[in-house]
Amino acid sequence: MEYRFLKKSRIHIIAIAMVVLIAACHSSNTRRTEASLKNEDFVMLYAGASLSNVLNEIIDAYQKRYGVRVQTNFASSGTLARQIKQVEAPDVFVSASKKWADYVDSLGVVQPGYTSIVASNRLVLIAPLNSTIKTSHIDSSLNILEALGEGRLAMGDPSHVPAGKYAKQALSYYGWYGELINHILPAKDVRSALMVVELGEAPLGVVYLTDAIESAKVKIVGAFPLVSHEPILFVASVCNDRPKAKEFYAFMQSEMCKPIWDRHGFK
Repeated sequence: MEYRFLKKSRIHIIAIAMVVLIAACHSSNTRRTEASLKNEDFVMLYAGASLSNVLNEIIDAYQKRYGVRVQTNFASSGTLARQIKQVEAPDVFVSASKKWADYVDSLGVVQPGYTSIVASNRLVLIAPLNSTIKTSHIDSSLNILEALGEGRLAMGDPSHVPAGKYAKQALSYYGWYGELINHILPAKDVRSALMVVELGEAPLGVVYLTDAIESAKVKIVGAFPLVSHEPILFVASVCNDRPKAKEFYAFMQSEMCKPIWDRHGFK
């Protein structure tokens, strides 16, 4: 009986040892997998939603030239900046706002000497393509509230969407923002604001010129004067020391990519 007890004990000990060994191997394999993913030949790009079309074309050109994959995360610059703080910095961050670019820089993740303005944009008022609202010069004589009728004005949420912040500045410049505040339909990003107008769910919207000219479903009512808001600048930053991050950062600003930026309406 004692022999059987000792035999069972040895079996239990062996079983426990095997479980520990398997767990150790799994942990080791997990660490190796994480390490290999970390060193994998790819670039992680975070960028403002309004840049998705132009950057996707630049990414195609980059991947064909260098054979390096680029993974993307497009959202409002404010949302991306908060993700960088809470999770992990990407290889490259392109912000539609200097404010959010500066915020990410304050987190200590931006590589010294690797921040630059890559493009600029304009702010426009849009309407659905079949709208009866006529194209006009935007000045203090324009009555946006009357043009809205029972509808609402689609624009990015000013609290975290750069296009919404610029829109608020432009509307405030003419003294319109206060009377329009209860008639605004805030969107999670500028592309969402554009989509609302494309679907005819809002009679007017404020978006970037580059988004408006790429849509076949909206028309530009007018462009806001540059004096009405801060300059719309897109700022790129490298957020780690990986050579591929710096390579993509340089490529997107190269002479080879300049026609791509121009074709999409960026300056």
